[in-house]
Amino acid sequence: MSNTTIIIIVVIVVLIILVSLTAGVGIPLWSLRKNKKKAEVLKATGQHGVAKVLQLEDTGVHINDNPRVNLLLEVHIPGYPPYQVQKTVTIPTIRASQVKVGAVVPVLADPSQPDNPDKVGILLR
Repeated sequence: MSNTTIIIIVVIVVLIILVSLTAGVGIPLWSLRKNKKKAEVLKATGQHGVAKVLQLEDTGVHINDNPRVNLLLEVHIPGYPPYQVQKTVTIPTIRASQVKVGAVVPVLADPSQPDNPDKVGILLR
């Protein structure tokens, strides 16, 4: 094998590693920006209310040791009829006791889009 061939192989391997690292960092950052934008829009258009937890199901997924759960919520916003929405969220372990079936949690929601789970944010303290 010639020196030129070895150099080409090394360059290709380095490029593959760099592309892999960039994609691995780029996708989570894009996701964080997307979630931040959703939160900003909800802050601008949402209204404060409460939601009753009707169902809670563990997905089996943990993010930074925090459980990801599926929720069925009954959302109550003053001046609007109650509505139900299903939402998958990551609950900080320290706040998990606040989110149980039958619990009432504060929310920020956009009642003009009751079918959109992105338009309901749980406000745990």
